[in-house]
Amino acid sequence: MKRFRMKQFICAALAVTCIFSVLAILPAAAATPYANYFMSAADDYSFNLPTPEAYQMVKVVDFPDTATGKLLNPDDIFIGPDERIYIADTGNNRIVILKKDLSFDFAITGFAEDGSKLNSPTCVFVDDDGTILVADYGNKRLVEFTKYGNFRFAYPTPESDILSKDFNYQPSRVVKDEKGYIYVCSVGDSNGILMLSSDGEFRNYFGTNKVALTFWEMVARLLWSRESRKGTIVTLPYTFNNIFIYDGYIYATTTGYSAAQMRKINPAGSDVLYAGYDFSDKGLLKNTSDLQNFIDVTVDKDLDAFIIDSTYGRVYEYDEWGRNLFAFGAVGTGYGQFSNPKSLEVDNEGNIYVLNGGNNTVYVFARTEFADLVHKANKNYSLGIYEEADNPAVKGDNAFDQWTEVKKEDNFYVLALQSIGQILWRKERYSEALNYFEDAEDVTWYSKAFEELRADFLGDYFSIIATVVVVLLIGLLVFKSVRRRYRMKHPKDPNKSNIFTKISDFFKNMVYVSLHPVDGFEDIRYENKGTYLDAVIVMLIYVVTHCLAKLVTGFIFRGGRPIEFIDWGKELLWCLLPWVVVSIVNYGVTTILYGEGRFRDVVIGGAYCHVPLILIHLPLAIVSRVLTQSEQPIYNLITYVSYAWVVFLVFMCMKGVHGFNPVKAVLVFILTAAGVAAVVILFMIVRGLAVQFVDFIVQFAKELSYLV
Repeated sequence: MKRFRMKQFICAALAVTCIFSVLAILPAAAATPYANYFMSAADDYSFNLPTPEAYQMVKVVDFPDTATGKLLNPDDIFIGPDERIYIADTGNNRIVILKKDLSFDFAITGFAEDGSKLNSPTCVFVDDDGTILVADYGNKRLVEFTKYGNFRFAYPTPESDILSKDFNYQPSRVVKDEKGYIYVCSVGDSNGILMLSSDGEFRNYFGTNKVALTFWEMVARLLWSRESRKGTIVTLPYTFNNIFIYDGYIYATTTGYSAAQMRKINPAGSDVLYAGYDFSDKGLLKNTSDLQNFIDVTVDKDLDAFIIDSTYGRVYEYDEWGRNLFAFGAVGTGYGQFSNPKSLEVDNEGNIYVLNGGNNTVYVFARTEFADLVHKANKNYSLGIYEEADNPAVKGDNAFDQWTEVKKEDNFYVLALQSIGQILWRKERYSEALNYFEDAEDVTWYSKAFEELRADFLGDYFSIIATVVVVLLIGLLVFKSVRRRYRMKHPKDPNKSNIFTKISDFFKNMVYVSLHPVDGFEDIRYENKGTYLDAVIVMLIYVVTHCLAKLVTGFIFRGGRPIEFIDWGKELLWCLLPWVVVSIVNYGVTTILYGEGRFRDVVIGGAYCHVPLILIHLPLAIVSRVLTQSEQPIYNLITYVSYAWVVFLVFMCMKGVHGFNPVKAVLVFILTAAGVAAVVILFMIVRGLAVQFVDFIVQFAKELSYLV
């Protein structure tokens, strides 16, 4: 009987174990094997916020049968007005056309007899009338076919006096606008996009990238003439690697790292939306030195732009205002992962087609319910359908309700928070809008809402505030008058001393040194005023006021950064480290140059140099809570003045403590700054070597563990 019960117990335990194992595996199986996230817009502490899955891979087109043949090194994909899919099958020297259902339709290879034989075609473009335009890279030309694949015309290498003598025509990408003008990307041509007429004649270069010069290259251009710079390396503009045309605008991606990885270029050749915008994924690049390479761009019917990065296998979607909607993807050979992606396209239903060069297939991604909801909400917002009153016929079909649903799915989706806040702002519900803008870390809109809220508050309570201020001023004057009369009748005993008088004298001395640096620093050296304890107390007060200032600084003036993100260890280090390093370096320099100051004088004087920061930063931080973004120049000016005051005190400290004349004091100041810079560089070198050494030890230990 006992043995039977034991068997029952063991079976039950195994069953429970199996159930929990399956439950544990389910979330992992449900998770996509590629990243899904939203990029934060903040520059100084950018990070990526995970989102629910936006795009799910639903199909792989791999051409398994021998009739159609597998793709070989395909380089471009395009969806035509007839919704057929066109693929530049470069390795097979053909253009493959698929029907809307992704079944094979026909292929274009051309014929040697009529001169239409294709050789390594790298791009295909289909006009509104079905005309197929191919960048025939191997033959250095453009070839035009009818929608049935019949040869129509070949555009030879363009010729013009504008083109350089060593011009090498290698057309890799081609598009055509509504007027018949043809735009071509030629490999290695840094002059820009070639603009051709409808008959293939060269007209001009279009949308040329600007030269990105380093600091030293700019200095060289200023100091040396063109003749002197002959023979040096010439910096050329980055070249375009892909183009897409939609609604009269050309969207272009750029090879290499620059501030124009993607551009939206109008007919005049100017970037109208993304000028200077950095599309690099800062959250992704934090722990790596490999730069991204954006190799294609496309635009859907809602003007949302999609770009793909081949280095990290990421697809990024931006709305018509340049705001990031989604980012997804990963490098690899697993389900939905990219290996050497080449090109992407979007159909009218929002499905994304990625041409994956690693396995010569096409991946098809469909929108999830979450992505559909985001797109509907964003579309309604752009159309001005903010709330139910704007579209009463369809309940819930408005931006506010839809963004609220998005927020329920993802409480940290920034666009939902921003959009809800902006709708509340339009309804003059400023207090509620503030909360959403703060959660979204949106400083600009937070400032707008706060400005309106402040104006309403002042309008309601200005008379009361003015009365309180006047009463306080009168009270202060009366207090001073009464106190003066009292002191006249009851003079203060100069010999009387207690803890309060000592504290008062200490703070008076702090202020005195900062306001009278000549006498103050000389007193530290020659009158032995100040002790190590005084220096420690001053620095302790500075650390406390600095940390309090960080805590109470207004949301706008801390750049929208949450208080939780403040690294207090780093803040403490940056409070004390400059004082210690400058004191040691300055004492070493002045010892060589026969300075009169002792080490204690340098340390004590250096501590007193922080007094302006104590006096200014905390009150300024408190005041920042009632200021808006428009008053930031005043805030910045006061901050700069405080630091300039500190630098002046450091100079006067070196002069007064060591007894130098002004010229020698300037020399010592410069040498001290150079010494501090040398210490910083040495620290960075040692730190880098230490990190590499630790990494080597870790990797070595892993290798040993594998061998064992």
